[in-house]
Amino acid sequence: MPTMTTVSIPAGWPATEEEARAVQDELRAGVVLDEPGPPPGSGHVTGVDVAYDDERDVVAAAAVVLDAATVEVVAEATAVGRISFPYVPGLLAFREIPTVLAALDALPRPPGLVVCDGYGRAHPRRFGLAAHLGVLTGLPTIGVAKNPFTFTYDAPAAARGSATPLMASDEEVGRALRTRDSVKPVFVSVGHRVSLDNACAHTLALTPEYRLPETTRRADSLCRQALKRATAPPPELAARAAADPTRSWGRSLFERQPDPVTWAGRVLAAAAEGTERAPEIQAALALAADRDRWSQGREVFGQVRGQAPADLERLGEARRALVRLAELVAKLAHNAAGAAPYFDHHTGWMIGPLAVLVANASDDPAARDRIAAALGEWPPAGSDGTS
Repeated sequence: MPTMTTVSIPAGWPATEEEARAVQDELRAGVVLDEPGPPPGSGHVTGVDVAYDDERDVVAAAAVVLDAATVEVVAEATAVGRISFPYVPGLLAFREIPTVLAALDALPRPPGLVVCDGYGRAHPRRFGLAAHLGVLTGLPTIGVAKNPFTFTYDAPAAARGSATPLMASDEEVGRALRTRDSVKPVFVSVGHRVSLDNACAHTLALTPEYRLPETTRRADSLCRQALKRATAPPPELAARAAADPTRSWGRSLFERQPDPVTWAGRVLAAAAEGTERAPEIQAALALAADRDRWSQGREVFGQVRGQAPADLERLGEARRALVRLAELVAKLAHNAAGAAPYFDHHTGWMIGPLAVLVANASDDPAARDRIAAALGEWPPAGSDGTS
């Protein structure tokens, strides 16, 4: 199994589009375009790629080193971390760079030429991921993309190896390159310290069987595996969910919510209706109802913990469940606001089971219908909602 590194968002990382564009403008001056790069088929060549789980705020990167002559894997590494920038076309490098750098740093040998699943010069600001990564590392880099972004091209001839310019008005920013006979081309552009001719030659050397380079194919598979491992529940949680259909239902229910914080607030309100609204419950309800306050989720979580009775065990089941629901609402708000450090990704799985527990423990005959309406459904027949 490859080495996996956990990554934090670097201090001072751009937080706005304006800041990110300013960084692009500053670093673009460092791109080197007058070097040919390593000869195709020699040394090592490394593919990098990333996979995202935006709902859980997780990104996984992979770096896979191939022997350029045999296209066999000789080393690989992965890294996982929080997503470091929102999705903005033209600024995707700022979502990927921290984890990609960490994966490259974790490799046990030099990467040689780096092939990115994306763009270099073929970018609105002439500074895509391949160029950005090349300037930061000093490594020769190229971008091989699946589509032409905003640029135009004439279809290359049907034969493998045929190419036509990828144009931005009258400037050639890359090439549409046919890597398989009569199959849609890929779009090659220079990143750093490689010529366009050489970039195309490397791409052909890395596509002996498929449209996409082996570097991209291997890195794509590896980063998806890393993301799956990073977002999977711990074994003990998975075992408990498998043994308890209500827990499994709770996870499924939560992961289908388009607005988890608002939904969780409604569930808490329905579960608390008819009870004494203690300060910790009120604080969580007020937080869920005000999107502008979600960044205060960790503070409210602390309030709930601090205001709830220290000995929760002396409370009844329903009351304990309400306190736990209030804690979960605060955690979800914090996570949704994107503030660090992030609460566990399975924070919301117990909202459904806890709400069902409140309904089953309540003397109010309307509680079940009220809570079911807030949840949006009820657990499978035969589940009693206990944990």
